[in-house]
This record gives sequence, C-alpha cells and structure tokens, in this order.
Amino acid sequence: MIPLYASLLSQPSPVGGSLRTLCSQLSNVESLLLTQDQRLFVSARDGVYELVASTGGVCDKRRVELAVDGVPGPCMKNGITTDGDHLYLACARVDHSDNPLVRTVLSDVNDVEQTARGLLQLYMAAFTFRVESWILRCDLRRTPLAFTDRLASLPHDVVAGGLPANVLANGIAIDSRTGMLYVANSAPGLAAAIYRVATDVAAGTAARAEIWCRPPGCRPNGLKLIDGSLCYTGNGLSSSVLGRVPINADGSAGPSEVIEIAPLKLFDDFDAVGQGFVVAELGDATGLQAGALRFVSHGGRTIGMLRHAGLRAPCAVAVAKADCALFAAGAVLIADKHEGRVLAFKPDEPWREWLRA
Repeated sequence: MIPLYASLLSQPSPVGGSLRTLCSQLSNVESLLLTQDQRLFVSARDGVYELVASTGGVCDKRRVELAVDGVPGPCMKNGITTDGDHLYLACARVDHSDNPLVRTVLSDVNDVEQTARGLLQLYMAAFTFRVESWILRCDLRRTPLAFTDRLASLPHDVVAGGLPANVLANGIAIDSRTGMLYVANSAPGLAAAIYRVATDVAAGTAARAEIWCRPPGCRPNGLKLIDGSLCYTGNGLSSSVLGRVPINADGSAGPSEVIEIAPLKLFDDFDAVGQGFVVAELGDATGLQAGALRFVSHGGRTIGMLRHAGLRAPCAVAVAKADCALFAAGAVLIADKHEGRVLAFKPDEPWREWLRA
C-alpha cells in the first residue's frame, strides 16, 4: 500500500503538449473507448456515439441506437467496453417518486452532470430512491449499430443475497477469455462494490450477477483488466484511489492493493500504458479546482501532471495505440465535461515515448 505521506511529498513533473478539440456539445459526456482497430466511441446523456473523421480535423458523431425493451430512455449512459466483436454499455436510473410534490422539490438527477456537485445530488437521491441498472450489448459487426441485447437488469438478475437493493452501474470491463463482465457499483453506502456478470448466456436469457469484490474505503468507478488483474479507480470520503485486484485461477478476487492515493481529489476513468497509468482527475472534492490528467508509474507514484487552460473537467481518457484519420499513435484522447468536449492531446517528448512504450 502506498503511504499517504509519499503521495503528499511527490513532486510530479508538468506534462506539456498541444490540445485540440475533436467535437463538443455532448451533454454530460461520461466515458470513451478505443477499440483495437482504433474506432472511437463515447457515451453521453443522449446516447452512445461513434466519432468518425470529417473535414478540417474534426469529427462526425454517429449515434448508436438503443433498441432494447424495458430500458427507459431518460437514463444515465455510463461505462462502455468491448471484447472486439461487441460493445457493452452500463445504464443506470434513479426511480424518483411519482408524487408531484416530490418531483417539484427534487429535480431529475438522471440528467444531472456528474461533476462534484452533481455527484453529491446523485448520491443523496440514491439514498432515498431505488436505483436500477442495465447491461446492454451491441454487435459491432452489424450495420447500422444498435444496442439490441439486454444482458442483465440489476439488481433483479442476481444470485440470492448477492447484491443490495441499489445498483448504480458505472465503469465496466470485460475479460474476453472467460466472457466475464465486471461492473462497478458506485452507489453510496454498503452497496459500493465490484460485481461480475457472465455474458456467455443463451439468447433471450438474462445473465446472473454476483458480488466479486469490495475495494476498501471507496466507491469504485473506472475499471480496466490489465495483466491478470482488475484495476480500478474509486472515490472515498477524503481521498481517491487507483488500485488493483488480482484475479485468482478460480476467478475469485485476490487481496485489493492500492497503487496511488490522492487526498481531496476526484478520480474518474483511466487508461493503462506500458509504463503505468493515465488517470482522469475530475477536480477536487469541492468542485472549485479545475481537473487534470495524472500520469502514474506502475510503482505507484504520480510522475507527471497535465494541467492546461483548455482542460476543465476530464472524466475519461484513452491512449491511441496506432495512427488513424483523427489522431496519431501516442495521442491522449480526453472526454471533458466542460461543454461536452472530446479532446486530443499531443504530448511533448519524453512523455510521448513514455505513453508509447
């Protein structure tokens, strides 16, 4: 475990480079994903979009339709992941009371922007109302793209005693070797945990979910499978963490390990590179400080920080592994909640080499 004083005393280097906007006006942008063949997807309030190259170095937004019965349209579109052939989406909804008075006093948190203030509203509502989630699947080999399969409804499709009443599905990751999907439940209180859902189920059959791990002291958020471990970001009462949970040979969770800790900050999603991690730091717990990107070594030390006037509230990040029409290998793609933007950051050396290694 990384001692608190080590993080406090570390002096990360500034990360320089150029920043440009690929697209904007994606209301409440939440997650982004790069597939192995460098297709770029992003989730936002109004749906999931594929971003494709257009003229002038910007991009067009092609919406992936949501064609699944039983999933309400006004819901949060959160984590997205892929196993190569399929795109997976975690949706969540807070079921507000039908009482008109309650609806007048409390606005619909399903539309709230998930910044520091918005997250506080969301967690307060989650203590009061029921929270449901759905795991959806889209076949990337078909056109037009659409989410047509509902793999699981949470907490309905769970093993006995496996899940608490509220499930706020957030980050997701899939192990393509086993077909197991890992889901971060960011609901407040005892509900916070990481769950596991089997995806290799017969058509028309709901998958069963089970609790897999409870990372200590935080609500898990972003998830990534890396070298036989499930890495995660999480936010607690006084700090945020980047951690990992080894996956044992029988599929069970090993002991959770903290890689890095940041007092009074809010971590969102992250990506892994050869020499470490790039973490989207949404800002501080007060919501007053602008966000940044944190470059963390495998040894558990923040070695670089990207702060830029054009970077306000980064919530997701992905590092390009190959050149394409929109960006070059080593570019850092960033979802920023400010004006719903997707940005491309071209780092200076030696950071470009650090990301490519």
